[in-house]
Amino acid sequence: MTEQDRQCINDCIVKISKGDSLALEELSRLVSGRMLSVAVSVVGSKSIAEEVVQDAFVRIYQNAARFRSGSNGYAWICKITQNVALNRLRSERNGMSVNIDEVFYLAADDNVEEQSITAVTVRDAMKCCTVFERRVIYQKYFMDITVRDSAKILGRSRSAVARAIASGERKIKNYLNGGTNLPPDVL
Repeated sequence: MTEQDRQCINDCIVKISKGDSLALEELSRLVSGRMLSVAVSVVGSKSIAEEVVQDAFVRIYQNAARFRSGSNGYAWICKITQNVALNRLRSERNGMSVNIDEVFYLAADDNVEEQSITAVTVRDAMKCCTVFERRVIYQKYFMDITVRDSAKILGRSRSAVARAIASGERKIKNYLNGGTNLPPDVL
């Protein structure tokens, strides 16, 4: 996501807080696919995730006035989406849990076969990381959450999160370059 996209997202949220319905449409165009990815990662079903995204847009509209204009609007939207999805799971009491290892549905227009191959490769590479490393890498690359925000969410220091990201990235790079890292839970 480019800095221009981030700024556009922030601008849309501010406009929504002032009642601009066109800004809500623009925001949907910018982030609905990524919101769907976040929702699928939590609920595990695309159809339920689509409902979650709709509910999340309602929450965004209702709470846009609470958004601090200098903060990360995309992370704020992802957090709302994640919370709506978790609330949905709790209300249904279906016992499903978030499994970061299976979260590789990305809303894109690429070839489905190519996406599947990429998803399997990424999933296998992520197995080389610890659970904590997978979580912070997921937050950084799939949810676009900063190290600072990730540390706050997880209740860890920024340096611990940064070290985990660096360690996980090294393991993934080694795996992708033909290394033979075994998953930490296998060792």
